[in-house]
Amino acid sequence: MSDIVYVDDVPEEFLAKAETIRKRILDFEFDDGRGIEKAFGVADTAVLWLFDFYLIHPDRAGYSDENGLSLLPKWTSELGGRPTTVVVSNDLGKALKEPLGREERRHVIAQKHGVEWLGPKTKDTADRIKQLADASLNIAESLILTDSSEANLGIVDLSNLCFDVLRVPSGSEWANSAMRHIDRSRPPREVSNKSAAMKAQAVVSWLLVHVLPFPSFLLTDRQAALRLQMTPESFRRLIQVVEESKSRDALQEKLAASKYEGPLSNFLGPRWWRAGIDDFAWHLSKEAEGFRPALEAFAETAAVDWLTQSEPVLVSDADLIETDEIAEARDCVRVTDEDFPAGIEPAWVRVDAARDDRKLRAKVVYEDRELLEVEE
Repeated sequence: MSDIVYVDDVPEEFLAKAETIRKRILDFEFDDGRGIEKAFGVADTAVLWLFDFYLIHPDRAGYSDENGLSLLPKWTSELGGRPTTVVVSNDLGKALKEPLGREERRHVIAQKHGVEWLGPKTKDTADRIKQLADASLNIAESLILTDSSEANLGIVDLSNLCFDVLRVPSGSEWANSAMRHIDRSRPPREVSNKSAAMKAQAVVSWLLVHVLPFPSFLLTDRQAALRLQMTPESFRRLIQVVEESKSRDALQEKLAASKYEGPLSNFLGPRWWRAGIDDFAWHLSKEAEGFRPALEAFAETAAVDWLTQSEPVLVSDADLIETDEIAEARDCVRVTDEDFPAGIEPAWVRVDAARDDRKLRAKVVYEDRELLEVEE
C-alpha cells in the first residue's frame, strides 16, 4: 500500500536510504513544477506528506524560491487541511537559517515551520517517517469522532482516545487515573473530519509537541526510575529482567503493562504510563517486607542502586534536555522557556550551570532566581 506522497527534485537520493518505507512511497519529481499536479492529484489519499525543502536546489540552473515549505500551505489551502507532514533536506540548517538541534527539541523547530518533523536524508529519518506514517494510519482507523456544531469538525471522545487510540490497558486498576492524566494534558477536543488522515494529524501533533518531550501522562526511563527511587540504569536493568522472564508473575505483569504501546511509542525512546508506574510502586509498598526489600526481591539478579538524595531531581542540560544525572533539589534551580507547554513542570539544572550560562540564567523561574546570587 502506497500512502506517503513524496515530492523532490531528485527523489532517489533519499529513497536509496529509505528501505523501511520505500514500498509505501509515491514519489514525484518536481522537475520545474510538472510533477506537482500529479502529486496533488493523490495528496488527499495520503496519510503523510513528505517534501524535500529544495525542490530545485540553489546550485542548479533554474532555481526558484519554490520549496517544500512554500508548497505546503498551497496544498493545505486547496484541500482544507493536511495530514502529518515531514520536510527533509541535507541542508536544512542552511535552508531554515537555524540549527536543527537535537531530536528531543526538534518539535520546536518543526512547529515553527508548520510541520510535524524535519530531518536530513538519512536512514534514521526514514525510520522516524515510518513511525509517523504508522501512527497516522492507526489513529485514523481508531479515532471515532462525534458530530460537532461546526462544519468539517468532529468532537473527540476521551474514552475512545484513551482506550482505542492511546491503548490504555482497559483492565488495569489504574485506567481511570490514566484517563485523568490524559485529560489534563490538553488533548485535541475538536479536530477536522474532512479526512481520516487530517483527524490523525491533530493527535500526532499533540503527541509530538505536548506529550513525548516532557513529563506528562507518559514517562521516560529516567522519570520512571525517579518515581521508584532508583537510578535510571537500575530501572533499565529491572525492565530487562521482566522482558527476559519466560513466566511472569503478577507483579511482573503489572510492570510490563505499564509500558506505553500506543502511537509513536518509541519515537523518542520508550515511554511508561505514569499511572501504571505509580500503581506498581503502590503494590510493592503493600508487601509485608516493605517497598525497598520487595523491589529488590522483584529485581532478582539485577542490582538495584537506590537514590541517596533526600529530595532527588533529574538534572537537565543547557538545552533543557534531561540527563541520567540525579541531584538534590537544593543544589538546582528550575528552568523553563517559551516552548514548554502550559502546565508542564519546569526542568532542573544545577545552580552553578545557571550562574555560568547567561542564556540559561534567563530561563530560571522567578521564585528560584535568588538562589543564583553568590553569597559574599
